Parts: sequence; C-alpha cells; structure tokens
Amino acid sequence: MDFFLLKKFIGVFVMPIPIILVLMIVGLFFLFRQNYVKAKWSISFATLGLVVVSFSPLPNHLLYSLEREYPQYDLSKPVDYIVVLGCQHVNDRALPITSQLSPCSSVRAAEAIRILQFNPQAKIITSGHVGNQTFSNAHMTKQFITAMGVDSNRIIAVELSRDTGEEAQNLRKMLNGKPFALVTQATHMKRAVFLFEQAGLSPIAAPTHHFVRESDNPTLGAFFPDSQNIKKFERWWYEWLGNTYVWITSLFA
Repeated sequence: MDFFLLKKFIGVFVMPIPIILVLMIVGLFFLFRQNYVKAKWSISFATLGLVVVSFSPLPNHLLYSLEREYPQYDLSKPVDYIVVLGCQHVNDRALPITSQLSPCSSVRAAEAIRILQFNPQAKIITSGHVGNQTFSNAHMTKQFITAMGVDSNRIIAVELSRDTGEEAQNLRKMLNGKPFALVTQATHMKRAVFLFEQAGLSPIAAPTHHFVRESDNPTLGAFFPDSQNIKKFERWWYEWLGNTYVWITSLFA
C-alpha cells in the first residue's frame, strides 16, 4: 500500500470518536461476558472522553493556543507570490464552484485574494492533488479565484502535491529566494511553516479559517455539549498527530 494512503488510513482510526466507540464496544463486550470491572472501566473512560470533547473549555483552549501562534498577515509586507495550500473539494458539475470547494479551500482562496489586492505585482500559486476526483484541488481553487475576478494569468496551479511536505518540495525551486505569503488554516500553519522552512524556504505566515474566535458576548450554548466542540477537538488532535509525526521524521532526515 502507498505510504501516503497508509497514513490516511491509520489516521482515521486514531481520531477521538473512533477511539471512544472502540472503548464503548469493548465495554459492552466485557459486560456481556459478565466481567463487570473491565466493563465499568472501559465504559467510564469512553463516557469521560465524550464529555471532555463535547464541552467547549478544553477544545477551545487547545485550539486557540494553536491557532494564535501566528498573527494575521501584515498587509504592509510586499510579496511576489501568494501560496494557497490544498484542501478538499468535490467535482459536481450540478453545483456552483462555491459549493464544490470545501470551506477550508474557499476561505484560503478568499484570503489569497485579499492579500493580492495589496500586491498588484504578485501571483497566486494554488496547490493540491486530484485525489479521487476528476480535477485537482489546485485546478478547482484556481477556478474559484478566477470566478472572483482575478485574471487567470496571475494564477499558477501546481497539481502534483498530495500533502504539505510534497507541496514544500514541489514549490522549492519556484519560491527559492522569493518573498511569499503562505496561506492555510490557522491550525495547520505551524506544521506548514516548519515543512517549508525545512525545504530551505522563508514563508510569511498568512493564517485563516480560525475555529476559535473571541466573543464579548458568549451565548448560553457555550455551556452545553455541542458537536462543534467535538469537531474542534478533532481538529486539534489531527494537527497534534501531524506535528508529532513531522517532528519525529525530521530527527531522521
């Protein structure tokens, strides 16, 4: 099996909800076997885990710390390129381009357009592979940016990269010695900057699509369990796994 696919396959099973479900199933197994001590511990851990990730304090704290490592892009800094890292999309011709891109792709593209307005000489580089779709994420993001009024001649689509490490390596020659903004989700920025710097480049972080935003008037819903809190914790956990993997592999590079 391709190592890239193996990473993705393993990643699915080490996320919080699959782990909690496994603990519940194991607990039920022990319960039917009348091993009540093991059943109690397994179900208790599963319940505790579900409670912890369902309420906002822990997910918000962890994700906020990760997202705020880099401030928003300083528009006074001139750049030659604006690199938009790939995310997710589908190819469904019955839908407008705004619906074919996932939110993480469209928000990154919107941030690139915002930066481009202050850098009239710059070009946008879209990245991202085809996956199991007809067209690549780089191509679809380019189509979105073009639909927003940007001249297609100012957009370069690099379609071969499957992950952030490959994006850094595939763009190294083009970006070497050039000032460029690196646009990706705020949660992903730490790993992206590390990999691009490891490739000998000097990215200027342009984080976007923040999950945790400060509010002067928190709603009552913040004190109740919510699936959005689970999503936030999963996002932090995914990035923690990714950052840990990159750090370990860098020790042997």
